[in-house]
Amino acid sequence: MRTQSLLRSIFILSILSSLFGCKEEQKPKKEVTYSVKTQKINSITTQDEIDLLGELKSEGKHELSFLVDGKLIKVYVKEGQNIKKGQKIAQLDKSDYQQALEIYQAKLDEANDQLSRLTKMYNAGSLAEADYQKIVSLQKQAESGYNLYKNKLKYTTLYSPVNGKAGRIWVRSGGGVSQGEPIVSVIDNSSVYASVGVPENKINLIDDQHKVNVKVEATGELLEGTINKIYPSASKLTRSFTLDILLNNPSKELREGMLCTVHIKEKEVIEMVQVPMELVVHDIDGLDYVYLARKNIAYKQRVITGKIFGNNIQITKGVYNNDIIITNPPLKLMDGSKITY
Repeated sequence: MRTQSLLRSIFILSILSSLFGCKEEQKPKKEVTYSVKTQKINSITTQDEIDLLGELKSEGKHELSFLVDGKLIKVYVKEGQNIKKGQKIAQLDKSDYQQALEIYQAKLDEANDQLSRLTKMYNAGSLAEADYQKIVSLQKQAESGYNLYKNKLKYTTLYSPVNGKAGRIWVRSGGGVSQGEPIVSVIDNSSVYASVGVPENKINLIDDQHKVNVKVEATGELLEGTINKIYPSASKLTRSFTLDILLNNPSKELREGMLCTVHIKEKEVIEMVQVPMELVVHDIDGLDYVYLARKNIAYKQRVITGKIFGNNIQITKGVYNNDIIITNPPLKLMDGSKITY
């Protein structure tokens, strides 16, 4: 009897427990409403950029040469040496030109003396016109020869036309040089230009009215320049058009041959949406999302991202002008969660 009573009691207790347990499970869960901060998205107008690699070149690169032939006596400068305008660069042997000048000086003196005497005779009517014109012609020839060798003698000394730095020295003392043969290159780095190649499918997109940003890799400087020249024909090898961007170089730290990156704006103005990068959620499925607010409901919106601009990232698809983005999405926020803002 005791055993039956005990079993009956356990059965009753289990029924009561199950009844009360069912009632607890049936209690409706209270839905969480998240308090969030939001921001209206405003699209901006901008111009896309073309990024190009280039090289710095000196705007004032001068290859100095003699205007006459001769034997090179001495080069007065060394590679890398600072040079001032008017400084002596090199010297040719003067002896041949000096001797020729002296010969023509004597011819000119003689011709001037004869012309002076015969002019008096010609004015007095005692000299024929043909004879007088003959001596006039001889005097002009002597004067022309004298002036020619006077200039040639002057050209045996080579001076720098600009301030700068000696680049390559092409010759050595003691050898013969020809007129126009390069002797020394002088580089004026007070202003330089970035030379870049623009692909043929981009050349018509270049906006040459705006400033251009140039980053010099060696110095880390970000400089602003202006497009100075766009060459009219493309390279047959690379199918690109050369473009020169003029840069100021007051510190003289920019040197020919340094590599640079050039950022050039395109002509077309586009409308673009940007959001802070930290608001883009990278889901486990590898896709990007942001949380938007619409009528107190959070929506997990898939987006396609584009270029990065500082701390912002471009949204090419998924978010539009005047959308409301949640700027502090809670960790447990889900698609369809209730929100207040």
